[in-house]
Amino acid sequence: MDLTADGLVSRVARELGSKADELIAEVEWCLRTELPDLWEYSDAMTSENVAQHVVVVLSALEHGVDTRALEQPIAELTRVRRLARHGVPVSVVLRAFRLGQGVMLDRLLEGMARLTDDATLISEAARRLIVTATGYVDRSSEQGVVAYEEERDRRLRGRLSMVNEASVRIGTTLDIARTTQELADFATQPLAGLADRSFADLVTVDLIDSALHGHDAPPEDPLVLRRLARRTSAAPKEHSEAGAFEAGAGEGSESAGSELGRGAALEQGAAVDSATKVALPKPHTFPAGSLPARALATGHPFRHRLDGEPPDLIHPARPVPRGASVPPVPSAPSPPSAHSMLVVPLRARGATLGVAQFFRGPASDAFDDEDLLLAQEIAARAAVAVDNARRYTHARATAISLQRSLLPSRTPPQSAVEVACRYRPAGDRAGVGGDWYDVIPLSGARVALVVGDVVGHGIHAAATMGRLRTAVRTLADIDLPPDELLTHLDDVVIRLSAEAEGEGEEEGEEGQEHEQTGRGARQGEAGDARADAGSGDMADARSPGGGGRSEGAGARAAAGHGLPTESPQAAGLGSGSSASASGWATGSTLPTTSPARAPGGAESVGVIGATCVYAVYDPVSRSCTLARAGHVLPVVVAPDGVVDVLDLPPGPPLGLGGLPFEAVEVEWPEGTVLALYTDGLLEARGHDIEEGLARLRDALVRPAASLEATCDAVLGSLLPARPPDDVALLLARTRALGAAQVADWDLEPDPAAVGRARANVARQLAVWGLEELDFLAELVVSELVTNAIRYGRPPIGLRLIHDRTLLCEVSDAGSTTPHLRRARVFDEGGRGLLLVAQLAERWGTRHARHGKTVWAELNASASLPDMAFL
Repeated sequence: MDLTADGLVSRVARELGSKADELIAEVEWCLRTELPDLWEYSDAMTSENVAQHVVVVLSALEHGVDTRALEQPIAELTRVRRLARHGVPVSVVLRAFRLGQGVMLDRLLEGMARLTDDATLISEAARRLIVTATGYVDRSSEQGVVAYEEERDRRLRGRLSMVNEASVRIGTTLDIARTTQELADFATQPLAGLADRSFADLVTVDLIDSALHGHDAPPEDPLVLRRLARRTSAAPKEHSEAGAFEAGAGEGSESAGSELGRGAALEQGAAVDSATKVALPKPHTFPAGSLPARALATGHPFRHRLDGEPPDLIHPARPVPRGASVPPVPSAPSPPSAHSMLVVPLRARGATLGVAQFFRGPASDAFDDEDLLLAQEIAARAAVAVDNARRYTHARATAISLQRSLLPSRTPPQSAVEVACRYRPAGDRAGVGGDWYDVIPLSGARVALVVGDVVGHGIHAAATMGRLRTAVRTLADIDLPPDELLTHLDDVVIRLSAEAEGEGEEEGEEGQEHEQTGRGARQGEAGDARADAGSGDMADARSPGGGGRSEGAGARAAAGHGLPTESPQAAGLGSGSSASASGWATGSTLPTTSPARAPGGAESVGVIGATCVYAVYDPVSRSCTLARAGHVLPVVVAPDGVVDVLDLPPGPPLGLGGLPFEAVEVEWPEGTVLALYTDGLLEARGHDIEEGLARLRDALVRPAASLEATCDAVLGSLLPARPPDDVALLLARTRALGAAQVADWDLEPDPAAVGRARANVARQLAVWGLEELDFLAELVVSELVTNAIRYGRPPIGLRLIHDRTLLCEVSDAGSTTPHLRRARVFDEGGRGLLLVAQLAERWGTRHARHGKTVWAELNASASLPDMAFL
């Protein structure tokens, strides 16, 4: 029977089918030679895949089956999806079909030539053979591309969701260690974008030591790093082969109970607690030329095969050609069972902060280029979060250092009161604020006690606090009464507020110009600006009255129409910076700091507001004069343990202007404890004021070894570990100077009284055993009494106080303030005060409502001045 074209094709296919193993081996050899990347993944490309295609095609040709009716082998689409999952290009998949088709066509055409020499028949059979084989390959390729693209799209969507999830889960706080740990946790936990698999089996994060401490200076060489985070995959051993990776070197490792042991176990791949992190890890360096060292030096990421198969890819832009020798890479510590790693530098805003290393064990595929890109995306977001955290930490530390430098490092020596002071910054993003305290020794053995609160948080509030504290000390040095001092301090705040408003207007004009000319540039930096927004909360303003913002002079004018309306109980038991709590809520609001974002991310300060309480205690009379400006009321604990809230007249917060301050004078027995504090103490735990006040009462009356212990007990009882607002607390236990330490005399306005005054001083110093000060004291008293008789008005009094120094005071009813001047050569007078200034350690004048007092402090170290000064 004559052969037809179809018969010839069928016969050749039948003959090749009998030798299918040889054809399958030849096709496999061709694919392994031309496309070696396909065979790296045993789950996606095997000899069975080749055999299925060869058998199906030969069977269809033998029986004359239309290839359009042929179905793809069951595992084919799964194989293509796995190749897509492994990142094999679709062009490689399509070329595999064409290579296999070419080998089979060659063998079929060779078989036709052996069966017949009819060229026309062979040509017709070859044409039909090519049409049939091409149709099969085209249909298989089409179905494979569809499956490949579906898997590819699913993979891309999953990775995009991973990047978005990383943005949410990394950088939830402004804590550096926690941020790095969140990166390690995210990469080692099952992720929906990776079909509930973890991205890595082990992650380590190392930060450069200089960057960790907030320094922007070039780091030292070699780089010193600290490992802040380590985490292994959290998959249970019985459900994942990752357990073998985790236990790869568990034997012989140190106990996971210690920080060092947990760190060593992680480095060796042992299973440890997922929350492990070292707060203050030891510094270390990477070997010179190692991949982490290269990544830190160049800023480029690296992908590396630890098992050597295939050859290492040193840099994604410069892959090592296949068959070329691989340059040796100095090793850095890595888990023994890891076979693939990624080394990604953490870079943000042009600076390298550290390096993250990702490892995969035997149960996971080796990292590919797409994994490297994904790791770069995740690391970039983590780096911005770390940079935000370190900038915030550095700025907060700077603000706290500024705040503490502006607060008294230690209380000055004085005998009027025993004091204990504390300042606690806020524990949240608000950070340091404007709360302050001060203890100021005054003349006459008196002491001034101050506690204040500047509205707002951050460096601006701390700087404003420093300016107000300096103003208070300056005003206290001229011995102003508390109500007058607060009036002058109110003027200072108004001037500071006006200056701040002027600066804010200038910055606003500059910002508008900058916005008009640099809008495009800012859009390019929008990502960094959004990432940096977390650290901007540290200087947020809080409204002390719970109302709107003040409009400067308008608010002050409105406040002038209101009168104090509070009751003694409500006055100041609420927020000390609250306008309503101070009784000034009739149409006015307290000025607040209004930190607006200036161009470049700087903060501009708006209107300034503050509260303050000022007390002056006299241990001779055991009296205390107090006045407050919108501040919370003090608490007094009597020696018998009775606690009372001191009822002070309400005063407006500082910065309103135009309203008076009133002072109250009270007399206390020795041993009375006065508690001055800011509103954050009562409102720290979210309870109401009455509950906070009750806690304060209990803490103050609780027996304690010392006033310092009482201070600690108060903070421990009322404040959480991270208080929402900063707190200043000052406790003062009063002392008294009895009659044995004070001597006073009334003097007649007669020059003869000067001699009697000197005699009285000499006798009293002999009683006190201060004969070495006899000459100096007589000379000073003589000059001061002479001036009072000559220039003052009766009555005239002399008082000596034996305290840490000898205090000499001469008072009269005149209001004229003596001034120090240098007398001319032929002047007969004018040298008395100059002599007093040379002999005394300190001297000055204080005014009362009626009259004045000129005082001088003497000690044994004083000596006679050089006559050239006189």
